[in-house]
Amino acid sequence: MAKLGFSERMYLQYLRTKFRTIGSLSPSVAGKLAFKLFCTPYPKFKKAKAPAIFNQAKSLTLKFDEAITLNGYEWQASHPNGKTILICHGYASYIYKFEQYVQALLKQGFRVIGFDAPGHGKSEGKYINILIYKEAIEKIINAFGPIDHFIGHSLGGITLAMIAETIENPENHKFVLIAPATKTTTTFDNYFTMMHFSETIKAAFLAEIGKQTNLPIIYFEADRAIEHYKGKVLWVHDEGDRVCPYKDLEKFKQKASENVKFLITNGLGHNKVYKTPEIVDQIVAFLSA
Repeated sequence: MAKLGFSERMYLQYLRTKFRTIGSLSPSVAGKLAFKLFCTPYPKFKKAKAPAIFNQAKSLTLKFDEAITLNGYEWQASHPNGKTILICHGYASYIYKFEQYVQALLKQGFRVIGFDAPGHGKSEGKYINILIYKEAIEKIINAFGPIDHFIGHSLGGITLAMIAETIENPENHKFVLIAPATKTTTTFDNYFTMMHFSETIKAAFLAEIGKQTNLPIIYFEADRAIEHYKGKVLWVHDEGDRVCPYKDLEKFKQKASENVKFLITNGLGHNKVYKTPEIVDQIVAFLSA
């Protein structure tokens, strides 16, 4: 976890006290509020300036539901190869951060599409989780597809793993998963530790997820989702990733099918791993092959 500033530390302490109080009165209410907080991205976009490549894009909008409009961008290659790539950013991020991919993919002839997820960037909404993101991506595919290949970082990566699980004609698609949450249980444990939740609040939080999804927690794991996927996958992960630990990947890496290739780095962490030029080049080469 990144080092927190003074105001962030004070807010975190306030939240811990709040949940400790609510949890002592009603663990179920605390669990519901804890899940709601977990699905609420913190804002970091307001001062972001559009990179130059975004001024060359066609603006896209998509009605996610009656209250939420998603905003995105489309680029057309001057010498198109007939293939389209969708880029999906991570939690508390936005599509501007993937500018370095756009020009590289355009040079290879790809049509490129990228959207800010619900509750992120210039898109509307207050909440995000795997199921919300998955629904948004499916609507983007239906509205602006067909989509041939996919790039996703962090939350975008694990959500794309869920998309891969059920996509038609997998042999025609490639997925690049950059630092996805191999084990969502680890993500939850990190959240519980940060918030100092009691065991009763943890149990209520997990019960709330089961109530809303009717699915076991282990369903929301990237390795489980692509274990039987037959198309080509490039899984990019750094050994020092503190957000989505590499140790969660090690067992799957040993048993993964030949269609899943791994690009393992050291020293880039959770975010530099998708920004480093050498990694971008290898990702673009994988998609272009």
